[in-house]
Amino acid sequence: MKIRSINIIPVLSLMFLFFSSCSVQTIATMKLDADNKIKTYMTENDIDVTPNQSGLVYIPIREGNGASPQIGDKVAFHYTGYYFDGVVFDSSYDRAVPLIVQLGNDMIIKGMEESLLMMNKGSKAKVILPFYLAYNDMEKASVPPYSNLIFEIELLDFTKSQK
Repeated sequence: MKIRSINIIPVLSLMFLFFSSCSVQTIATMKLDADNKIKTYMTENDIDVTPNQSGLVYIPIREGNGASPQIGDKVAFHYTGYYFDGVVFDSSYDRAVPLIVQLGNDMIIKGMEESLLMMNKGSKAKVILPFYLAYNDMEKASVPPYSNLIFEIELLDFTKSQK
């Protein structure tokens, strides 16, 4: 039996051409797509707010009083999370117990923490989060990966950290 050798270079070149012509969605294009969907949502819902540099859209509903919490502080807050179509996927109000977390420990999603740092006691806000400030590529209960989300957050109270 005679074994023929194959020059692998042409085979690899053909594979490269095939795969490079396929549409590959990178994280950068996914972020751009998320930002465009949020802009569309804002336009359709007459929301005239400039997104933060991070991509978070913060819409004040009610102003509170006093200082804002900082990294290390414990916060108590209620929230309702929903999709762009208005369907609620989670709410602390349903449990009648606020969520209490220490900021800066990755206990909550990035966009929620960023929002709480902008609030003061008694304030309430609606925030629009691109997937990369929400659950990113993780599936969280009924929330599919790469979901852009909306939260209404009410900061009930916070205590300063004992540094």
